[in-house]
Amino acid sequence: MATGSEPESFGSFFRQYTKTWMHAVATAGLTAFGTLTIVHRGFVVLALACYIVPPIVLYVSRKRGDSAGESTSPTEAALSDRGDLDDGPSPTSDADSLEPSTGESEPEPVTETGTASEAEGESKPASEPPSTAETESEPEPATEHEPTVEAERESAPAAGSGSAADTEREPEPASESESAAETEDDTVETESERAASTERKDELTTEAEPEREPTAGEESNAESTETAPVSDVDEDDAEPESDVEPNWEQVDSPTDAALLDAVITSPGALAVGDDGIVLERTADENWDVLLEDGPAAQGQPLRGVGVTDDGEIAWVAGDGGAVGRLECSSGRHTDYSAPDDQTSNLAGIAVAGSSGDETVLLINGSGEVLRGRYRDGDLDWAEPVKPGSGSSLSDATLVDASLGYCCDTNDGVFETDDGGKTFETVGLEGADGTLTGIAAGDRGNCHVCTDAGVVHRFDGSTWTPERVGETALTAIARHEDRLVVCDEDGAVYERAGPTAEWERAEMDSSAALEGVAIGETLGVAAGADGTVLEHR
Repeated sequence: MATGSEPESFGSFFRQYTKTWMHAVATAGLTAFGTLTIVHRGFVVLALACYIVPPIVLYVSRKRGDSAGESTSPTEAALSDRGDLDDGPSPTSDADSLEPSTGESEPEPVTETGTASEAEGESKPASEPPSTAETESEPEPATEHEPTVEAERESAPAAGSGSAADTEREPEPASESESAAETEDDTVETESERAASTERKDELTTEAEPEREPTAGEESNAESTETAPVSDVDEDDAEPESDVEPNWEQVDSPTDAALLDAVITSPGALAVGDDGIVLERTADENWDVLLEDGPAAQGQPLRGVGVTDDGEIAWVAGDGGAVGRLECSSGRHTDYSAPDDQTSNLAGIAVAGSSGDETVLLINGSGEVLRGRYRDGDLDWAEPVKPGSGSSLSDATLVDASLGYCCDTNDGVFETDDGGKTFETVGLEGADGTLTGIAAGDRGNCHVCTDAGVVHRFDGSTWTPERVGETALTAIARHEDRLVVCDEDGAVYERAGPTAEWERAEMDSSAALEGVAIGETLGVAAGADGTVLEHR
């Protein structure tokens, strides 16, 4: 360290400090704590402290040691590993150590000078601060000091940076080779220029350092670049990710009537329920009342809703034989209640085909399926069929205009491949609980849920139970390989794919959920008290 009478600036001290083992240890600690910011942002404080505090403490202790007249300060003891090179940039010692030997015939490149400004020392004045020397990687120490112009340039700013009050460099004894370099380098600096140069160096050392985080490769180098590891970008990266999957959340509903089923449409979504109410999700993502008292204005509860493959047409069904057709884009509806003169309570509905070429299946409490075909404004109903023993049917679904499934309350699951004209029993024996909902992807790929919290999976030949929860499951929906179920406690469970685990959504409803539907970008669950949940 400097031992002369002139006060040494922190910038000059810090350049010497960066060549010590203490700086290497501080850099390693800084990198380690900087990496831990991905766990908690509080490590930013530890990272900065372990890098900034040591040089400040050493610098202060050195100043106190100098003022007390001690021969060896704590700073000098800490920096003693660097040898004579790091004993300090005194105004005379550095210049003397760089004097050329008379026995050397040709100067060799000095590895100490690794900056762009030093490489151009012959053409730049001594007053220009070596800005790149503060930001580039530290050079390895030279094995011997060679008499080069670059070395002479290094000694000039090092000696001048000791005090901002110096108005010009003190002349030093020079050999013949030094005098040739000094004719270009020894220009007189004014006090303001020297002060500006020293201030710039200090700023580069203390303020411009935290620009990027050292990489793992730089951590292994004991003399890495003088940069702090935490920046604003790194702090943002340490925060929880902003692009995580959106969760289910409850939205405002315009009714407090119980909602019993929901479906995704081309414009948005629909939900139906008590008193014949039909809610639609508008383009501005709000829910409005589309029908207040059903398609026949009789206020009968609507228990099911289905939609065509293109999402343009929806059909609703409910008690008293209530049936209606809705144009999703315009909101226009047509009443088709009492199909084939039947006014029994309808428990559900399934729809397939495109707009104008629609297949409709209605199910009732007598275990019957009523098949309807809508063609260009004409609706024809076939005679009802009973897939099972007559137990009440609880749900139905159509994969396309031909393939479909339905289930009853007596563990029966039935498959049709002719659009509901005939059915074949495909299970289910010994189900855990009563079947409450059904969803299918293609032939031999069907799922049913029960009021015992279990989902049964059909692979074409075998049924496999999967425990989802302990509460009664009320509905199940599918989009491609993704499955969603809801229960009477207001919980929603999701499974992303065939091999994925069932996961419970973070937000539960405060009321029982009765219907659920999912699409490409939107999910909807509906239940008691007009409750509506969305997944976007």
